[in-house]
Amino acid sequence: MKKKILGMMLIMSCSSFGMEVSLEKAVDMAFKNNRDLKNSKIETVQQDLLYKETAKGALPTVSIEGGYTDDRDDSYDDGYFENGIILTQPIYSGGEIYYGIEGAKKSKELYNINYEKEKWDTRLEVVKQYITILQLQKTLEVYETSKVEKEEEIKRQQEFYNLGLIDKSEILKVESSLYESKSDIIETKNEIQKEKITLKKLMGISLEEDILLKDIEVEKIDPEKIEFENDLKNAVKESLESKKLKLNAEITKLEEKATKSEFLPEVDLEYAYESSDMASFSDSADVKDWNWSIGVSFEWEIFNFGGSMDSYKSAKLDTEKAEISRDNSIEDLKKEITSAYLEIETLYSLIETRKKSYETSNEIYEIDREKYANRLIDTVDYLQTESDLREAQVNYINVQMDYYQAYEEYLNLIK
Repeated sequence: MKKKILGMMLIMSCSSFGMEVSLEKAVDMAFKNNRDLKNSKIETVQQDLLYKETAKGALPTVSIEGGYTDDRDDSYDDGYFENGIILTQPIYSGGEIYYGIEGAKKSKELYNINYEKEKWDTRLEVVKQYITILQLQKTLEVYETSKVEKEEEIKRQQEFYNLGLIDKSEILKVESSLYESKSDIIETKNEIQKEKITLKKLMGISLEEDILLKDIEVEKIDPEKIEFENDLKNAVKESLESKKLKLNAEITKLEEKATKSEFLPEVDLEYAYESSDMASFSDSADVKDWNWSIGVSFEWEIFNFGGSMDSYKSAKLDTEKAEISRDNSIEDLKKEITSAYLEIETLYSLIETRKKSYETSNEIYEIDREKYANRLIDTVDYLQTESDLREAQVNYINVQMDYYQAYEEYLNLIK
């Protein structure tokens, strides 16, 4: 019986803790389950099919044609049938087919790059959300520590009050601060739950699933060890974002070239196996009356009031706009990478200053706490010192996490 009870307790204990998740596990789960990524992957498959469909436009097509004409008065037998099997092979389309295939090929490449970029963007979103939750959890620990210390302080102050050494207002001041700490704890816990919902959605898991996040080790990488100039140069040429911009401009250029086909003729080779003209129903079914024929069809629209020229001019302007947009976006990319690097430099320096600020505040707090215990400072000064310590502690925690996030953002931009 004891074994059964112990087994039930273990099961209940395991179920109450939820799923433990590391940062990399959260990222892997997002890659596997994120719905936006799944849609993006489907789009790459669809684009591959579209490319195959477009490429097959250069291949011959086979069609069956048939018809019946009755131009005699109420005489079924006097009607005639036309039947045939026709193979059509495009010979020349003024570049429409060729540029269409090239454009579809570039679009396929673009969608694959979009998918890879979206994976990196999803990773960054998971990292940012993960860090936000860790910051809140560490902040919650600070608030809970403060709450415990204030509760202990109230007990000491109550003893002083009972001895008539202090008045009631001194206790009330600490109690008021304690209520603020309790409010901060409630608010932070709720924020953690809200942020976890966002993270679980990114991971593609049930929103009802409870997750416990493992801490991360923040590696301080000296900005001087980052090859910024080399990263910037490579990002402009080889990053996923720059490839996207260049492909968009190339696709627009190919669309412009395709519009030139409207000025040129279309030539097709036709190879047919048909029943003879004016064949009766019985004759059309007899293969002896069928004939082979081969020919070339030629079509050229020589005048449409300038419609084709307007279309070409518009496509040419689209190309110009795409090239301007590409160049402008590349400049924006340079700016973003530079800003991200400068942010790393700033946060790297802040880590040390925030650390010293925290250590100093902690030392001041210990001194003032001793003074307060000996009634050398009043409650207001003590609470202010305690508040300064908690603020310095939270700032030190946040700057470390912000640094980690800034470095991830930098990596995302140069990929």
